[in-house]
Amino acid sequence: PEFIVHTIAVHNGRKFTPVYITQDTVGHKLGEFALTRTFRGHKGQKAAKAKVKKP
Repeated sequence: PEFIVHTIAVHNGRKFTPVYITQDTVGHKLGEFALTRTFRGHKGQKAAKAKVKKP
C-alpha cells in the first residue's frame, strides 16, 4: 500500500518499462505488467489469399 500512486521501472529483458501502481495492481507481480513480447498482428487478407493454391 505504500507504493500506490508511484511509478516503478520494471525490466522486461530488453528495456525498462514504467509500471504505474494503482489499487487494482496490488497483489500482482510486477512482471505481469512488463510484457516481453511485442504483438505485431495477425496476417492480413493478402497473405491469406497468397497461400491458397488455385487449380
